[in-house]
Amino acid sequence: MISRTKSLTLCLTALVFVCCTACGIYSFSGVNVDPSIRTISIQTFENSAGEGPSNLTQIVTNNFKNYYQRNTNLTVLQRDGDLQLEGQIVTFTLTPNAVVREGNIDQATLNRLTLGIQIRYTNTVDPEQDFDQQFTITEEFPPTVDITSIPPAAIERMTERLVADVFNKTVANW
Repeated sequence: MISRTKSLTLCLTALVFVCCTACGIYSFSGVNVDPSIRTISIQTFENSAGEGPSNLTQIVTNNFKNYYQRNTNLTVLQRDGDLQLEGQIVTFTLTPNAVVREGNIDQATLNRLTLGIQIRYTNTVDPEQDFDQQFTITEEFPPTVDITSIPPAAIERMTERLVADVFNKTVANW
């Protein structure tokens, strides 16, 4: 037999759960979107860095669209959304890292790939949420990897991490 206190606690917990998920303002996935916001427009991310694979703009743009579709109830539009994301790839560089000196020669034991995007975010409902910010992520590779031989899976992984950072700043408010 369930005690009266346990019954009351169970009922209150269920009520809080229903209220939090039904109102559309907060979800347990961490998304915090005003219920009047229904759409997001995500523009194609141009590659102004001039480096990287030829499909880098497509990879970045598609990862943004897919991530927002998977993790929100927002409809993704080409333009004029309630929320608007525009950006460009500003950094795609591979630099020597962890340099050691052997005799008179400096040699990298790792190469570091830096991927950076500049994001301009517009919230048409609450302009105080707007921002223009650069997001950067790095990953290290063996010295045998050069800029033309970076595995596509690594670029996907890095892009997903960047998208998650932007997502947290825009709709998760972290």
